[in-house]
Amino acid sequence: MAPDLLLRPAVAPVPVGLAGAGPWARAVHAPTLAAGPETRLAGVWSRTTARADALARAHDAPSLASFDALLEVCDAVALAVPPAVQPELAVRAARAGKTLLLEKPLAPDVDGARRVVDAIDEAGVGSVVLLTYRFADVVRDFLAAADTFDATGGRACFLSSAFLSGDFAAGWRLEQGALLDVGPHILDLVDVALGPVVAVQAGGDPLGWVGLLLEHERGARSEVTISCTAGIDPSRTEVELFGPGGTLFVDARSGARARSFATLRRELAETVQSGGGHPCDARRGLHLQRLVDAAHRALGGTRVEVST
Repeated sequence: MAPDLLLRPAVAPVPVGLAGAGPWARAVHAPTLAAGPETRLAGVWSRTTARADALARAHDAPSLASFDALLEVCDAVALAVPPAVQPELAVRAARAGKTLLLEKPLAPDVDGARRVVDAIDEAGVGSVVLLTYRFADVVRDFLAAADTFDATGGRACFLSSAFLSGDFAAGWRLEQGALLDVGPHILDLVDVALGPVVAVQAGGDPLGWVGLLLEHERGARSEVTISCTAGIDPSRTEVELFGPGGTLFVDARSGARARSFATLRRELAETVQSGGGHPCDARRGLHLQRLVDAAHRALGGTRVEVST
């Protein structure tokens, strides 16, 4: 080993506090952050104390009595909370100088998402939105290829049975529907692959099946299908581009999830150290919130331009 490597100090793992103890926090946030080496789970807080206690105990971390107490023990905060709760906590964490790992959607509406972005900008802290597929190698390879692919159009889908049974068939997801819940995931991929979406037409029911016709800045068109009440297994998250040179396709769910979350953990730690600059930051989340809002308004049968 080279002498300079022997003398170089080890980088301490970033302490990350977790707000929330629901199914996604239990399945993803806590095990990912606790696994290291780039991060350590510094503590867990939830409005449901018993769930916070159980989750913290499972990962050998403290359970905190308040959100303020959580802020005191970490450099970054991971929010695994409903959209209606996230803006208030995100603003408080940003003002406390903490890097944020945010859920999608940022908020129930565009105004709430803008509040989050404004607070982050004012505080000068970094942020990462947990757009799961963007951390998968297979998706990153597809998007890199799409950057030079001459596409005239595309199709995409996010189809699952998540709202039929299980942990996610409850609460705000069933009340608001798939467009707000999983729409940001598939709209993000299509928007990057074909260029920014500038207008939307839509039909269907967010609680059942939604079809979108998107117009992209570079002139391409795409069709996107979204449903979480399709009784299929496995679920599908797919994007395919078409052009004079043929097709370009990705099965986003084929990415190795464990490896994707390891990439997320590493890049969150890098964002803490750099102070920002991640492509999936809160501003990206705000753009996706505007796309979802435009799609909802287009369900009335009109063509809706995306606000900027």
